[in-house]
Amino acid sequence: MKFKIPIEGGDDEINMAPMIDMVFLLLIFFMVASHLTKLDRTPVELPVASKSTIPENARGRQMITIRSQDQTGEKVDILMNLKEVSVESITPYIENLLAENSDAKVYLRADRYAKHKHVKEVMAACAKGGVVNVIFATFESGN
Repeated sequence: MKFKIPIEGGDDEINMAPMIDMVFLLLIFFMVASHLTKLDRTPVELPVASKSTIPENARGRQMITIRSQDQTGEKVDILMNLKEVSVESITPYIENLLAENSDAKVYLRADRYAKHKHVKEVMAACAKGGVVNVIFATFESGN
């Protein structure tokens, strides 16, 4: 058997263009993905629950955030889609959401310092709009 021996100084260059393209695509992907995860979350100190569980399917839920302005919890900001809203505007929004998707559900993130009366008002507005399936966000305790 006769093997060909490569000649020194032959065509042994590696084409770097596809690799550079992939590096740029990965860079863009991670920049966009990290930005999107930051957009969803408004900083809120969530309460701790000893019997909390992770829902099987929390995707596709409308997120409503109740953020306390101070530690007394008397004044709160209610945020939906990163915009501050009033309790009265939640019901029409939920009704429109249900008109588009009859299986719509709500994901409620309430600050641990927010008074329960504010949470109750938001839940009543959701119920008036037609949504009764609400998941509460909590931290799992170490117990």
